[in-house]
Amino acid sequence: MSVKELPQLPQILQWYSDHGVLQKNVPRVLEKEYGVTMMLQTVQKYSKDFNIVTVRQNGLMLEEQALAINIITEEDPIGQWGCCTVQEKLALQGIHIHQDGIMAYQAAQDKDATDGCNPYIKKAHPHGLWSLGPNEEWCIDGHEKILKSMGIAVWGIADKCAHMELGLWAMPNARVQELPPALYLQLIKKQGDMALSTMMDKGTEVGKLISLVKSMRALYADVPEDILPSFKAVKSTFNITRERSWHPLWEKELSNVTHEYQLGKIASGFHQGDPTHVAISSWLWGQIIQKHLDKIVEENQNHKIRKQKKILLPSSTRHIDIYNFPEDHELIDCLIKVPEKDIDQLLLKFDQPDLLQFGTDEEVALCEKTYAAIGSPILLAKFGWEIFCNMVNYCIDNNDWEAEEEGV
Repeated sequence: MSVKELPQLPQILQWYSDHGVLQKNVPRVLEKEYGVTMMLQTVQKYSKDFNIVTVRQNGLMLEEQALAINIITEEDPIGQWGCCTVQEKLALQGIHIHQDGIMAYQAAQDKDATDGCNPYIKKAHPHGLWSLGPNEEWCIDGHEKILKSMGIAVWGIADKCAHMELGLWAMPNARVQELPPALYLQLIKKQGDMALSTMMDKGTEVGKLISLVKSMRALYADVPEDILPSFKAVKSTFNITRERSWHPLWEKELSNVTHEYQLGKIASGFHQGDPTHVAISSWLWGQIIQKHLDKIVEENQNHKIRKQKKILLPSSTRHIDIYNFPEDHELIDCLIKVPEKDIDQLLLKFDQPDLLQFGTDEEVALCEKTYAAIGSPILLAKFGWEIFCNMVNYCIDNNDWEAEEEGV
């Protein structure tokens, strides 16, 4: 395919810039994703010709940059985001501001808070993790306490080598034994492969996943268990990759969601004894959290790890680049290919529609209908209780909930 056959090239180059793809990596990413062969010099020329927005060429006055920073940080009411986080969130919206500019602006607003987010002021964390490469080990864990006040649990799977979130899911109950194998298979379906090994905290819900992983590894890869176990059930303190991800996930992201939830709960008129309120709230906040988790996964994958000389795993590059281009760091991709038809058959056995469902089938159907009827507003935490009130009022005006309960 030639460049002339790719008329959307300006949009592609801008998307790469917004998602943190280094310009030197654009040629091979283009070749991998679109089959286009292009020299770096050509990429640089087209970027200039197409006026691709970057931190050096953002076309923004200082007042516009300040306004953009203020708007994005409205989603961080308790002030947990550092300049790097703000920069990456803005870039995903097509707004590019240099980290130094963001730090200077934040320092002018609150110097103490800015220093608290500076990684070079914090004490360095322990290091020593090593890996053969991406997909050598997936680290899995569920967390029930992180959003306990909302009645929502979170499950996550991360790649050890790339320090990268592969998937985050919200659910009402994290203790269902079918949940780990179902989410694991969903991820394999998405990735098209499975990891060489898997690590998870010990617990009553881990049993079915252990047998699934061991049988799949034995079927699709000739690796003896005594050389490299296919599954390791460990104490949480040894599941380092996954456990280290929970704190920043809470501190920088989910604490803000909880803040919005608690702030508007009383003002919304929510009543714990009202079945309509409980069903709508549970469904709505479940959707809001899942949307937020999907966004976190995308942002994490495009996040650039700061340079760290003393760690054994790669740094000074994006998580997704380590995962997609391990050869740059003298690593190998350890993926095990799994036929799609086999994954589908296993999903039929383990996956259940209600595992991630907030409410009964009837409650979910009514909530989806009501949500669509009020215009399907954007699912953000800061609008959560406003959407809740609109949904409740719609149900009252139309007697939908009462009619549904009578039908049941």
